[in-house]
Amino acid sequence: MAVAAPALPTLSMDEVAKHNTKEDCWLVLYGKAYDLTKFGRVHPGGAGLIYDNAGKDATALFDPIHPKDIMDKLLKPALTMGLVDPATIKPEHIAQPPKKAAPAPKKKKA
Repeated sequence: MAVAAPALPTLSMDEVAKHNTKEDCWLVLYGKAYDLTKFGRVHPGGAGLIYDNAGKDATALFDPIHPKDIMDKLLKPALTMGLVDPATIKPEHIAQPPKKAAPAPKKKKA
């Protein structure tokens, strides 16, 4: 008989938001909070993408690039910190795409 995995705790987004540095980096993806502190250093897309969104729900940034189940396949179960109560997610908790630099002004012809 298979042993069931322990139930994940329910977390508030305010709790996740406390883990917002590269030394203590949690990200929310599809309603689950993951500790990506160590993974960020080896992320193929660069550490900045992980660490710049520490403590936030990065699902909207993650979804177009990755399969939905990739985190559960790549990470040890111990790095899944819990399920996030969706009622606690505020707009400021949602990761935003990086702003593109404004184009250089056009030079006037002499």
